[in-house]
Amino acid sequence: MTDSSNVAFRPYVAAEDHARANLYALISRLFAAPPDTALIKAIASSPPLATDDDGALLPQAWSKLIAASSVIDEEAARDEYEALFGGVGKAAVNLHGSHHLTGFMMEKPLSELRDALKALGLARLDTQSLVEDHISALCETMRLLIVGTGDVASQQKQGSTLAPKSVQIQSEFFEVHIGSWVEKMCLEIARQPLANYYAVVGQLTSAFIRIERESFSI
Repeated sequence: MTDSSNVAFRPYVAAEDHARANLYALISRLFAAPPDTALIKAIASSPPLATDDDGALLPQAWSKLIAASSVIDEEAARDEYEALFGGVGKAAVNLHGSHHLTGFMMEKPLSELRDALKALGLARLDTQSLVEDHISALCETMRLLIVGTGDVASQQKQGSTLAPKSVQIQSEFFEVHIGSWVEKMCLEIARQPLANYYAVVGQLTSAFIRIERESFSI
């Protein structure tokens, strides 16, 4: 007979939360680096979002991204990404929270974010070049807060995995570190003449962030 005191179970995560986490993961990937051919094709072949409201912003934005992915190639996506977010010196659009909240990089919001991550048991990997307040890093953090990184047994043995966090913790992190500035960033992308594919990525991001804010407020 198994000793029940040693039994541990993987925390349950609802299907809708897995869907949220997957969308955070996709947004994180698209802003971390330009999409490669495999990702572009995967998005282009994806089904539309099931909805009872054809005018809903998120399904519309997702359908636009599917359409945009069907007509762009890896080279064009890379050129646009570099034109908007890369290059030497000041980028056309900055992807960091501190910049949008204060006008400067490495300011108080970043310090507060690092404190919040530490309290959650999270920290940037030494191999990671992105600063913690980069939109990609923040979306990945939200994914981890939603679904965690492993089961309870692994967490107990290794002390290195993260269990899913409560809606309250997710909401608090979102409101302070994401909801306070990401829609502003998306508007800046939309205003850029060079933004085509990433204008659609920005629309999807903005629509999703809006839904997250509304959901957390209920």
